Amino acid sequence: MKKTGFTLVELLAVIAILAIIVTITVPIVTNIFQTSSEKAFEDNAMSLSKAADNYYTSLTLESDTKLPLLVTFNNGKETNRYMNNASNTCETSSERILEYSGQNPDSGNIFIDRNGDIYLALYDRQARKCAIKNPGDKTVTFTDKSESECKLTNNPC
Repeated sequence: MKKTGFTLVELLAVIAILAIIVTITVPIVTNIFQTSSEKAFEDNAMSLSKAADNYYTSLTLESDTKLPLLVTFNNGKETNRYMNNASNTCETSSERILEYSGQNPDSGNIFIDRNGDIYLALYDRQARKCAIKNPGDKTVTFTDKSESECKLTNNPC
């Protein structure tokens, strides 16, 4: 009588081979997800930096400006605090002032002063990166600063 099927040794060999394959591929896939998350954050930070430049440029022709402007991100929500030069009062708004594409960062600030100098400090929890830009910097710099260190102290009012 001939028996068909797999022996215990054959099944254990297949399980061992699958375990080796999983051990090799899981770190590779995890690294791909982390890299794509970092790249998405870099693109968003560059988009926000460009939006701040565009905002200041568009205001140079207007007399009713909202400068200096502090854009604050907290858990992805945007809050704006600015000096309304028409009424000479400090105002706060949750409307989106900067026009950009992409997702809001988890936390951080963008500050635009009356001279058009732009300060940027943004943090993304998934990428675990901090984006920094100071006046005179041509590009945004990405660091491994913690979320609590990735902040600006500028205040428009």
